[in-house]
Amino acid sequence: MGATSSKSTIASQRRPSQKQKKPIKDAPTATLTARSPTPQRIIDGRTYHAVEGSQYLLPRDDQEIDRLHETHFLTKELLGCNVMADAIKTLDFQKGGLQVLDVCCGPATWLCETSLDYPSCQFVGIDMCNIWPQVIRPANLEFIEANVLKGLPFPDKAFDFVQLRFVSLAFKTTEWANLLTEIRRVLRDGGVLQCIDLDMQIVSDDADVKRYLQHFDALCNTRGLDPSAGAKLDMMLNDHGLNILQSEYREIPLGWGGPLGDGFMNIFSAEVQGLAPWLKRSSNLNDEQLIAMLRRTLRGMIPSKAYMGLYAFLAQKPLDD
Repeated sequence: MGATSSKSTIASQRRPSQKQKKPIKDAPTATLTARSPTPQRIIDGRTYHAVEGSQYLLPRDDQEIDRLHETHFLTKELLGCNVMADAIKTLDFQKGGLQVLDVCCGPATWLCETSLDYPSCQFVGIDMCNIWPQVIRPANLEFIEANVLKGLPFPDKAFDFVQLRFVSLAFKTTEWANLLTEIRRVLRDGGVLQCIDLDMQIVSDDADVKRYLQHFDALCNTRGLDPSAGAKLDMMLNDHGLNILQSEYREIPLGWGGPLGDGFMNIFSAEVQGLAPWLKRSSNLNDEQLIAMLRRTLRGMIPSKAYMGLYAFLAQKPLDD
């Protein structure tokens, strides 16, 4: 794949707030005083969305928000940045004036950090679930609640930089083309897309890990999801006329290799807990059988040195599009 493996030091210093650029013209604004009544349902004590047409399998409660926060910080440690190096070279984030969109922003951990890092740029997060900060937020950050499967509610060529990450369990294989078409539409000529996701096919020779993967794959198949979407991002980006500027690949250790491995093991365990209701249904397992299977899976990861692949791509829309 020709991916590089360099790592850089994470900058954690915050810059003081400056006068902000006005929000995108004609873009809808978010209500920040209270959460709107997004359709939701309670299953086995966890809160899940109930947005019609969406196949997203993970919860939208505080426990899931904590998992997503941890995922952000570990991903930042793994890649060494919030914004990939070639994006900084291509776009002048320090000068400011850039319009930045995070698609499927979740609890907005990346947005909150990056909008503070670049206070002269304007940031927008969009998601079907309004689990982002409702009141306290950087002045140059706004949110919009919308189902991106119905299109992005922005004019053509509205953004200089767009991010899309960790959405392989959110979109069917047949939905990726429309999603990337919409992202390309709202990117300005010369604009950049940062796309990060996983190949969720755990690499391990442990029999229990392989058995879990059979159940997980069966669940994804029933939903039309591709758990290996991350490994195919470069092909999908090229198919949509986006030129890859930078590619990165990292192997994510699960439970071994030090603090990163421990952290990603916690994330995986929490994710599986969120998937539990759907795994039970698709696998015809009861609670005790599912718990026993998952415990065996987690135990098998460390001695087998199990890992997943993380893929990060930076792609540019042609200047003369």
